[in-house]
Amino acid sequence: MIDIAFTLTHSHSGSEWILNGDDYAGLTWLSDTLKPTEQEITDAYPLAVKAVADKEKARLKALSDARAFALSLGFTDAMLAVMYPQLTEGA
Repeated sequence: MIDIAFTLTHSHSGSEWILNGDDYAGLTWLSDTLKPTEQEITDAYPLAVKAVADKEKARLKALSDARAFALSLGFTDAMLAVMYPQLTEGA
């Protein structure tokens, strides 16, 4: 079973809808656009999952690059932990 709310949030951002329950029968489409079919939502799910994973991968790479740059300037992990803890989480 796919996550309809997750998929619509990522594949139809800006659209308005209400989901009552977890299945397509509970989807009420409020936007002026055409309501996606159940198959269209099913097909969009893996793309939405990949887009979110790619965004998280890019975020982690940016943090890693920022940490490496700060270290190249002479900052220590202890300094970064105080000033920018997000650069040292999981380092």
